Amino acid sequence: MGPPQSSRALILRTRAYGESDRIVTFLAEDHGKLTGIAKGARNSKRRFANCLNPFTLVRVHFRQRRSATLVFMDSCDLLRLPDTLAEPLKFAYGSYLVELVDLLTVEAEPVPKTFDLLANALDALRTGPATPAFLRSFELHLLADAGFAPRLDGCDSCQEELAAGTPCGFDATTGALLCSTCKTRRENLVDVSEAVRAALVRLIDLDPAAARSLRLPGDVRGETADLLGRWLSLHLPRPLKSLGLIESLTR
Repeated sequence: MGPPQSSRALILRTRAYGESDRIVTFLAEDHGKLTGIAKGARNSKRRFANCLNPFTLVRVHFRQRRSATLVFMDSCDLLRLPDTLAEPLKFAYGSYLVELVDLLTVEAEPVPKTFDLLANALDALRTGPATPAFLRSFELHLLADAGFAPRLDGCDSCQEELAAGTPCGFDATTGALLCSTCKTRRENLVDVSEAVRAALVRLIDLDPAAARSLRLPGDVRGETADLLGRWLSLHLPRPLKSLGLIESLTR
């Protein structure tokens, strides 16, 4: 067993294991995404009390186990409860943010920017709605943090700057944006209007909390959601379960 370590962490998901244990996946500020075993957590009244629900901010105390994929969780100190994130609609959108982070991070790779992004977005969600601009900003920043930042200023084929006022094309198989000339040489592209590209450029310059008040026109709102959904699907290992929950609560 390795030496004791500790870090602030956000609980991503948890499940029962055996009669009294829990398997917990958390995003640690200093260590990235880790999955650990919390022995006796289902019966503990001190070491893990109120600490293992999704969205909870904790300080986790753990030890690495040699030749094991799971860390051993000694205890957690509660730093912040989910609070209003337990409300159905906020829970659904919080689950979406957490699931995206979970699927776009790998085990034991430090991602301090992603930790801050998720922590700040959950804090913003506690006090206000998940507007379309809020969600699109989060998606763009997360893609950038994961190394999949969409190029918004130039053509991926000819490398020329995308001219203002002209539409471009999106290749859903590669995630490339193509200028009006290069897009004529490929098939089955998604048209991207100048208004949509301008909205994406604006959104990536704002953190989700600041972007929340940005109003997107109806057509731009729908097109940016569709476009980022396609971008994300290129890098996600499976469909998002949380989308079904959001749909069931908003239809």
